Amino acid sequence: MLPLGKLKQNLELNKSLGGIIEALKVGAAIRLRQFQENKPLCPEFLTALKACSVMLEKKGATHPFFEFRKELPRCIVGITSDEGFLGELNTSIINRLLDERKEADRDTVVVLGERGVGYLEDVNATFKQFPGIKDEDYLANAQKLRDYLMSEYLKGKFRDIIIVYPNFVSVSAQRTGVVQLLPVSYGLVSQVEGGGEPVELPPALYEDLLLEASASSVVEGLVNLWSGYLISNIFWSSKLSELSARLMHLDSSEQELQKVNEKLGLEYFRHVHTLADKTIREISASRFLRKEEE
Repeated sequence: MLPLGKLKQNLELNKSLGGIIEALKVGAAIRLRQFQENKPLCPEFLTALKACSVMLEKKGATHPFFEFRKELPRCIVGITSDEGFLGELNTSIINRLLDERKEADRDTVVVLGERGVGYLEDVNATFKQFPGIKDEDYLANAQKLRDYLMSEYLKGKFRDIIIVYPNFVSVSAQRTGVVQLLPVSYGLVSQVEGGGEPVELPPALYEDLLLEASASSVVEGLVNLWSGYLISNIFWSSKLSELSARLMHLDSSEQELQKVNEKLGLEYFRHVHTLADKTIREISASRFLRKEEE
């Protein structure tokens, strides 16, 4: 049994920890709400994007973005979080990323976040590093990643590009999501998850469609827009997932701390009761002895 002074010290410390956890929970909840309100989806944009893809497909426009070059290595992008209390979520992302490698000595691994870098260094994996997702300017960071991936693909370095990320399902549930960025198809562009109405265009529009410059450059612009939207949406989902996982972890920690406090409280009460009982007995015995002596 711990000394009474130590029990009291532990109770006071746990009370302070409880206050810190509560403050962290409130902060995570506020940030989660802010990100939920800043959803980068735009149904009007998706509808227009689908309309363009339908017209270009009817024209038979092609581009290297549509080519699957099986002789080349693949690129796997893993998105991890630099937030605290997310070891389990980061581990699942890295494990899935490593599982997606078909040829460990050839495939390129791209990782976002310092925590992911640490995991890959532990397994001696070769990788290219990008900064983790920040609250501010995360859309600009998404564009930088997109520009790098599209440029490397056009240089003929990859056969395909896969993105592994934490997919937000709900505040209490996050899953490991896997999305193929490239190669792309008209059908893939037309089936972006999250919005846009079905597009039915009159046949006359296909005949009257004029393509400035070349069909290939128009397709490249369309795919750049689509991939930028897709990566931005992945970043948004990843940020929601990490904030939700952190909130749930903090809530679990708070509940565990409450159980520890209850146990310490009972032990403290028992200790105080035992000492009080011992003191009363000693006082009673002392008085009894004095009476006998008198």
